[in-house]
Amino acid sequence: MDGPPQKAGSVTYNFRMADRIVCSCVTCPKCGIWVVIRPQTQLAFSKEKSLAICPASECGKDFEFEASETRVFELPLALFERRHFYGSELQETGR
Repeated sequence: MDGPPQKAGSVTYNFRMADRIVCSCVTCPKCGIWVVIRPQTQLAFSKEKSLAICPASECGKDFEFEASETRVFELPLALFERRHFYGSELQETGR
């Protein structure tokens, strides 16, 4: 399935991106790992600060973050489901 994008009707479908999910992430201030942020309503995200918990087993820090601190990534399904990743793991997956 790796190859050039295919036409599906009037939409171009990129098979290489089929296993990736676009999501917002923020770095944990304690351990530096990227944390996948659960989808939030616009109302909740418009607050000054939101809460997150680092899911890394060796960390577990509760922390606040602002919307401006998040970054959008296209993550492989395995990293998305794990809910955290190191930046080097994205480089290994070809992002």
